[in-house]
Amino acid sequence: MNIALLSIGNELLSGDTLNTNAAWIGRKVTELGCSVQRQITVPDDGPSIIDGLNRFIDSKPNYIIITGGLGPTDDDITRTTLFKFVGTDAVFDNEYWSVLLERFKRFGMDIPESNRNQALVPTLGEVIPNPVGSAQGFQFKVDGSILVALPGVPAEMRSMMEQTVIPMIAKSVKEPIIIRTLRTTGIPESALIERIADPIDSDHKCNIGYYPSLYGVDIRISSERQDHVDGLSEELYSILGCIVYGEGKDTIEHVIVHTAIEKHKTVSIAESCTGGLIGHRITEIPGSSTMFKGGLVVYSNAAKCMVLGVEQMCIDSYGAVSAETAEQMATNVMEKFGTDYGLSVSGIAGPGGGTDGKPVGLVYIGLADPSNTEVREYKFGTDRKRNKVRSSQAALDWLRVILQND
Repeated sequence: MNIALLSIGNELLSGDTLNTNAAWIGRKVTELGCSVQRQITVPDDGPSIIDGLNRFIDSKPNYIIITGGLGPTDDDITRTTLFKFVGTDAVFDNEYWSVLLERFKRFGMDIPESNRNQALVPTLGEVIPNPVGSAQGFQFKVDGSILVALPGVPAEMRSMMEQTVIPMIAKSVKEPIIIRTLRTTGIPESALIERIADPIDSDHKCNIGYYPSLYGVDIRISSERQDHVDGLSEELYSILGCIVYGEGKDTIEHVIVHTAIEKHKTVSIAESCTGGLIGHRITEIPGSSTMFKGGLVVYSNAAKCMVLGVEQMCIDSYGAVSAETAEQMATNVMEKFGTDYGLSVSGIAGPGGGTDGKPVGLVYIGLADPSNTEVREYKFGTDRKRNKVRSSQAALDWLRVILQND
């Protein structure tokens, strides 16, 4: 099953807006066992849109999924261009116009006259309902391909894909591909591939993909046979062990929350350079209040001393970014909240503040339990945002391993 993606929008080409729609659709259709043949981005220009469609039609994909240009403004020309391309007339849908009028009325707004464009529907093809927005989508058959047009607003596009388009494509897939994704963290991609070289180089009859990010490396294993996928997955588990923290859509914070709840453990956090990011990630998970009892963002030295009780002498002697300070932060936050574990982070996020002895990217992470407190040193890069994410991931991964082995 072959898919082609046509993204429409000047803002995508100028770089003002990232094309997250194409990436999201690509992942979703790949999970169904489809192959994305080609992805093209074109401006809000009729001839460019038609040229892109003609290039796709020539390669005869099963589906052409178009996003963008279905709004009410003057530059939203996908609707009229697509109607022209497939050779259909447009009629005004009075019933849908009434729906739009009522929707605007509920928000206490007068509907702009330009929104009348969104009530135009084709005499050929089918309308794809939009459960969360005003721009309806469309579906046509052209030369053996099915054209699907969706709005470019990500929330609207995703809702329409999930409710209408994905089920439609799934029915067309005759031999679904089995996909299993192992999520790893704490190891670079090159080192990971080297470690699993033997099973990967064997005759496992699977396709392997590696997808690195700031959070780790995902290993995607796919095949038409479940036993092939499961066999290779188990081999990788036996080699990687706790480096694999989950599968599919699991996040490390999801694993932590559910492991802590299952084992009746509680956690508190003291953060400096991460600025509350670790606490935010944990509290994104429903049910986290059962295991997460509280967190403190002690960014300044004064806050570390006054709020958390870190000794001033410790900071004067060793510095705020030190193993000794991180140790006191972890121990004190655990005692303050009365939790089973206390987690702390202190570092130099950058881009300034570093010295020869303590460069930007130096981070200390502390983890305390009632019997012991340990501290680990990490040296990340010079990018502030990346350092915050990598620090939070390293801290959460250490906590995950401790919880799983408790």
